[in-house]
Amino acid sequence: MSFGERIRNRRVALGYSQAQLAERVGVSRNTVAGWETDHSRPDLSTLPALCTALKMSLNAFFGVERRRSAEEARVLELFFSLEEGDRESISWQMEALRDRRADQRRQAREAAVSVPRTVTLFRNELGAAAGFGAALGEAQGEEVVLLADRDTERADEIITVCGRSMEPTFLDGDQVLVQHTKELREGEIGIFLVDNEGYIKEYRKDGLHSHNPEYRTMTFREDQSIRCLGRVIGKVREEQIPTREQLNMIAQAGEAGEEKL
Repeated sequence: MSFGERIRNRRVALGYSQAQLAERVGVSRNTVAGWETDHSRPDLSTLPALCTALKMSLNAFFGVERRRSAEEARVLELFFSLEEGDRESISWQMEALRDRRADQRRQAREAAVSVPRTVTLFRNELGAAAGFGAALGEAQGEEVVLLADRDTERADEIITVCGRSMEPTFLDGDQVLVQHTKELREGEIGIFLVDNEGYIKEYRKDGLHSHNPEYRTMTFREDQSIRCLGRVIGKVREEQIPTREQLNMIAQAGEAGEEKL
């Protein structure tokens, strides 16, 4: 039931006309008509007189069946103990606070819809060779922001391809998304550390294979150190790189979050 319906039903039950209720509350008949059609609502400073005229409690007026908490009762007691001008001032401040909070929630909802989800990955400056070994020692590089999707959310690192042995699947200079793992299934492409040199190759039981037929399969002696660093789950694609506008939106959302804290 709306406030207007509640006021009208109670007025009719008491046998009042709109003019009679208006006189008891101290407002015009048009004001009462506006309330009953839900074109306007009584302000807080008018509620005590309205509830008295309608012979109902504030809880009943607001359709609240539960009993007021001690804190709510204290606030209402303080409010009604103020002079009318002070009540109007408090009412204005409460309404301004309500509207400001509602605006903040609206902005937060709009930001949640419009700001793209992102992931931050470490981009290793040292490449994995597609041909000749490249040192993959201690990590050196920087963190980069990519748009979140199925591949970027699974990735742990970005590594650059060096050489031509994985053409046409991967070209020299491609940046690949790597998911850290120590084991691969046969046929998967991975990053391998062989005697402290990094390679990107397809794993098979008989060795590490290149996709360029000009390069031979890599096989190993028992005394060689071979370690899988991760699974290659795809290239970094252009659509995964945030545009300048998207980066600005992300930065603004971050600043708004810091202000709330």
